[in-house]
Amino acid sequence: MLPKKDDAPDKRRYLSSAARKEEILDAALVEFVDRTYNAVSMERLAECAGLSKAGIYAHFKSKEEIFHALLERTTKQICDFQGWLPDEDLTLPELVDVYLDRLYATFSSPATMSIYRLLLAESARTPELVQRWHNEVAHGLKERAQLIIQRNIERGIIRPGVLTEHFFPLALAPALLWLSSSMLSRGNPSIALVQLQDAHRQLLLELLEPR
Repeated sequence: MLPKKDDAPDKRRYLSSAARKEEILDAALVEFVDRTYNAVSMERLAECAGLSKAGIYAHFKSKEEIFHALLERTTKQICDFQGWLPDEDLTLPELVDVYLDRLYATFSSPATMSIYRLLLAESARTPELVQRWHNEVAHGLKERAQLIIQRNIERGIIRPGVLTEHFFPLALAPALLWLSSSMLSRGNPSIALVQLQDAHRQLLLELLEPR
């Protein structure tokens, strides 16, 4: 719901430039996901952020700049993320449970769904940011996961195989498919999240448990 005119003074409370930009980006994420990039104007973004048109232009020169800043922020947040695999000496069931609890907590959050939907719809607009995400984020998460998996193979609690050779993409696949299904079905995926997580757990245990 858009802010009422009477609410404008509260919305325009003093904030630092950085804090104000964060508010604009938060509003932009909601609008880009709900209405698509092309359907949203700078005036609309200003209104949703509780600013005048001049106010939003004081922070961003264009809608394109806001979009770039939004993806840059997302990339930085993911760069700071260390992955879902625990780096402690656990049993295989404990490791799988912690991994899946973290993974599904991330993928079921509204923020993750919004970012994923935005990237699917608009990533062609900024191919250089997508490539940067692949180089700086996905590669780092993959390498860290492989190091943890290899250490647990050496500990004797994980059986090496095709899954351990490509753990990051293959172990992630069921959750990514669920996220895509949930988006395409508008929140009504073919399998409930709890059921999927349980099946995912059984799959990982069967493929990783030493024989």
